[in-house]
Parts: sequence; C-alpha cells; structure tokens
Amino acid sequence: MKKILIPVDSSEFSERAVEAGKKFAKAFDCEVLLLHVVGLRVTSLRFSTSVPAAEPFDSFDTHERGYAEDMLETYKNSFGDMKDKVETKVLFGIVADEIIRTINNSDVDFVIVGSHGIGSALFRAFLGSVANKVVHHSLKPVLVVK
Repeated sequence: MKKILIPVDSSEFSERAVEAGKKFAKAFDCEVLLLHVVGLRVTSLRFSTSVPAAEPFDSFDTHERGYAEDMLETYKNSFGDMKDKVETKVLFGIVADEIIRTINNSDVDFVIVGSHGIGSALFRAFLGSVANKVVHHSLKPVLVVK
C-alpha cells in the first residue's frame, strides 16, 4: 500500500477516520491524501427573459476554500512527524461523485471514510448517502469507520 485517501469534513466521524488513517500510514509507511469536497449549494434562483451577466462565486469559493484549507491543515498537522507524507486537496462539486472520481482516477490504493452507523439491520439506512455511494462505487478497497 502506497497511498491512502481519507475524505474529511469537520465531523467527529472524519476525526475517527483520520485516527485510523494515522495507524495505517504508520504501519505501511505510506502517503496520505486528505480530501475535502465543498458541496454544491443552490442559494437562489432567478428567472429572467434576458441573459444574466456572469456572477462568479468568488467570495463564496474563497470563504469555503479558506475554511476547508484550515480544516485540512489541522488534520495534516495531527499526523505529527508523518505530516510531510500528507497531501491535502479541496474540490468543489457533488461530494460523493468527487470522492469517487478521485478514488477511481488517482493512484490511491485504499480509502478510509468516516460514517455513522447503528448496526447491521439498519446499516444501509444509516450508513449515509456519501459513504454508501463511496462503498458501492469505489474501484479500490474502502474501510468505513464509525
């Protein structure tokens, strides 16, 4: 194993995934890619008969990217002396789709994703839509951490 992908947000489940990732990275002396995907949000809809002028989402993107980079830097620093082997990446898009695209189109060997779950009988109902899609569409092995 050469590279682990850990998709993260600011939840306790991501913190658990990062903790598991630290153990794997140390045991296999491998690289880590910490990924945060800023999900698309529709804030308002405008209907017009004219073509609207392009309105860039620069301020939104800048705010979200700054927040994501700060969060990723905190996670990266938690790797201590291994932080030089940790890469961070921020993407914008549909969260599950961007994670799956990253998994299937990169050199990662293994994925660790955090999710909440409450037992096998209700596993699919409570696994979470992002983790569920990642598990079912990844071409690489996925470890789900609760």
